[in-house]
Amino acid sequence: MGKKSSEIKIEGDMFSETLREAQKAYRSNEWDKFIKIFADNKVDLLKDFDLFGNTAITMAARSKNPEILKELLRNLSEEQKWRAFRKKNSQGNTLLHDIAVNCSTVAMADIVLDFERTTPLPPELAAEEEEEDIAELSEEEKKEREEEKKRPLLEWKNLKGETPVFKAAKFGNLKMLSHLVTRVDGGDMKIHQESSRRETILHASVNNQSFDVALWIIMNMDRSSLVLKQNKNELTCLQLLARMPSAFKGHYLYDDDQGFITKLVYKLLPNEGYDIEGCNSFGLLRSPVRDIETGGQDDARPPTPGYLSRANLAVWKSLAQVFNWIEPIQKEKKKHQLAERLAGFLVKCDYSWQVTYDERTENTSVELPPVLYNVAQRKKELRWKHKKEIIDAKDTKQEDEKLKAYKHYSALLIAASQGIEEILDSYKTEHPASINHVSKEDGQNLLHIAVRHRQEKILDWLEKQVKKLDLHSLASQVNQKNHTALHEVAGLDYYRGSALAGAAFQLQEELEFYKRVEKIVPPHLHMHCDDKRLTAGDLLDIAHDDMLADAQKWIKETAQSCSTVSILVASVVFAAAYTIPGGIEGRSALLLKTPVFIFFTTMDIVALAFSLASVVMFLSILNAPFELWDFHKSLPRKLTLGFAFLFLSLTTTMLAFSATILITIRLQWKEWTSTLVYSAALFPVTVFALIEFPLYMKIPRLFHKFFKKTSVCRSSTRAD
Repeated sequence: MGKKSSEIKIEGDMFSETLREAQKAYRSNEWDKFIKIFADNKVDLLKDFDLFGNTAITMAARSKNPEILKELLRNLSEEQKWRAFRKKNSQGNTLLHDIAVNCSTVAMADIVLDFERTTPLPPELAAEEEEEDIAELSEEEKKEREEEKKRPLLEWKNLKGETPVFKAAKFGNLKMLSHLVTRVDGGDMKIHQESSRRETILHASVNNQSFDVALWIIMNMDRSSLVLKQNKNELTCLQLLARMPSAFKGHYLYDDDQGFITKLVYKLLPNEGYDIEGCNSFGLLRSPVRDIETGGQDDARPPTPGYLSRANLAVWKSLAQVFNWIEPIQKEKKKHQLAERLAGFLVKCDYSWQVTYDERTENTSVELPPVLYNVAQRKKELRWKHKKEIIDAKDTKQEDEKLKAYKHYSALLIAASQGIEEILDSYKTEHPASINHVSKEDGQNLLHIAVRHRQEKILDWLEKQVKKLDLHSLASQVNQKNHTALHEVAGLDYYRGSALAGAAFQLQEELEFYKRVEKIVPPHLHMHCDDKRLTAGDLLDIAHDDMLADAQKWIKETAQSCSTVSILVASVVFAAAYTIPGGIEGRSALLLKTPVFIFFTTMDIVALAFSLASVVMFLSILNAPFELWDFHKSLPRKLTLGFAFLFLSLTTTMLAFSATILITIRLQWKEWTSTLVYSAALFPVTVFALIEFPLYMKIPRLFHKFFKKTSVCRSSTRAD
C-alpha cells in the first residue's frame, strides 16, 4: 500500500502540518483549537502563516478578541514577543499596521504599545537586526532603516511609507485612529500625515469616502498643512471630493435606479444626528480653535440635533432593526450629510477660483462664417476633416493634453462637470464672486462646463441661483478655442450617452438641450465662428452625424415593423365587423340590443380607427426627409402618437375579442369565467405595454421639462 495522503510531503512546501491545521482552524473561526495547536508547537508561532509573510500572532489579532492574542503571547519569551511585533510581512506591514486596519478593539493595540513602553529592547536583538543583509539597499534606504529601528513601533512605515495611524485613517477605522493618536509620543503627527506616495492622511480618508474620518482629521491634526496639500496627481482634497458625485444626496435622489419608496424614506430621515462613530459624540475631539486663513474647526462639526430630531432618529433606528432595507438608506444619508459638511469646510479654505483667465473672456468682435455657395459640400468636407482629427488624436498626445488640462481645473469647475450642486451651493455662500471664475488652462466657465458635460441640473442651478445679468455675462464669454457655450453643447467630446430608449429620442434630447442653451446665449453669438471657422450649428451637424445615422436607421426599422402590426390589426377588426357574433335575423343582428353586442361593436370601430390612424402616422414617418432637425419635434412626436394609437388599437381589439367570446359561448356577465376570459384577452396588451414602456416614459418626461422650465422662469423673474 502507498503512503496516506496526510503523510505525503510536497518538495518545497513552506507550510508544516501544524500550520495547515492552524490555517483550517483560523478559516473556520475555531479559536480554541487554534490556541491549542500553538500551545503544543510554540516554535511555529513566528513562522510565516500565509503567503504574505504574516504570522499566527497577526491572525490572532484579527480575531478581534484581545484574550486570544494574550493567550498566544504567553507562549513567547520577551525576545520572541519583540520579534513578533517588529516583524514585517511582504508589504512591510507590522502587527500594528494589521491591527489598525482590521480591528476596532483598541485593547489590541494597547497590548503591543504597553509591552513596548514597559519592556526594553534586548541588546542582542538590536545587534542581530543591525547585521541583517542590507547589501541590496541604497545608502538612503539603509539610513532610513537604521533610523526606523530607533523609532517606536507606532512610527514604523510599510513599503508605501504608511504608519499604523495612516493605515487606520486610510481604511476608515476611526475608533482605532482616535485611540492611536492619543498614544503618539510627544504629539508630533507629521510622520503620520503623509505617505511616500505623496498622499496625505486626509487624501486617503476622502479617497475611501470615510468622511467621518476626514472631519476628525481636520479637527484634530494640522489642517493647515493638509487641506490645501496636493497628492501625486496634483489634486487637493476638495478636487478629489468634487470627483465623487455618488457621495452627495443630489446624485442619489436623481438616480433613476432608486425606487420611489427608497427616495421617500431617504427624505423622511432626519438631516441631523449623524455623530461620528468612535468619538463619543465628539467627546474625544479637542476644543475648537479658529484661525482666519482656514476657518474654524466648528465648521467641520456636524450640527447638534434638537430633541425632535433625536426622537425622529431614534424612531428610524428602531424601524431599521425591524426592516433591514432601511439601514442601507440610513448609511447613505449619513455619508451624504458628512460629505456635504466636509465639502463646506474645504470650500471655505479654497481660493483656487481666484486664479482666473481674464483675456478674451468676452468676445467683442463676432467671427462670422465665410460666404460659401455649396454649403452641403462644405459640410461634407468638414465632416471628413473632423473624423480624421479624431483618429489622429488617438495616435498623438492630444487626448493626454486634454486630460491634463481637465485635471488642473479648480474644484468649482470639477464639481460642475460632475453635477454636484452641494459644492456649488457652498461656493455661492462662502465665495459669491466665484461664479465668475474662468479656467486659466482653457478659458472655460461654469456655463461652458455644465453644458459640455450635459449637466442639466447644474444649468437649472445657474438659472435659479445666478442673477440674469451674471448668467448673461457667462453666456457671452468664449474660451481659448473661440468656443461659445453653444459650441460646447454642439460637440460630443464629453457626451456620456442617454438612458432614453431609442436613438431617435436620444438625438431629440440633444437637440432640445441645444435649443435650451441657444436661448441663454446672446443672439449675436449664434453665428460666431471658432478657430476652425465653424459655427455652433456647423459643429452640431458634424459631431452628431453618426448619431443622426443611427437615429434614421432605428426610426425607419421601428416604423416599418409597427406599420406592419397596425395593418394586421386593421385587417382583423375590419373582417370582424362583417362577421356578426350571435348570428343575424333578416338584416339585423339577433343580439343587437344586448350590452355585450353594443360593447363589441364600439370596441371594433374604435380599434379600426386607431389602427388606421397608427398606419398613417408610421407611413408619414417613412416619407419624412430625416434631416437633423426633423428629430427635434416632428419625427419623435409622430412616433409617440403612432405607438399610442397602436397600443389603443391592440387594447380595443382584445376587448372586442373578449366580447365575442362572451356572446358566442353564452357566458353570464357576472360569473368568474367572464373575468378569466377578459384577463386572458388583456394579457398580450399588458406584455406589449411593459415592453414599450420606456418609449412612453418620454411623454411624462416632456411634461416634466415643461413645468420645470416654467418654474425656473418664474423664480428668475422674482430674483431679478
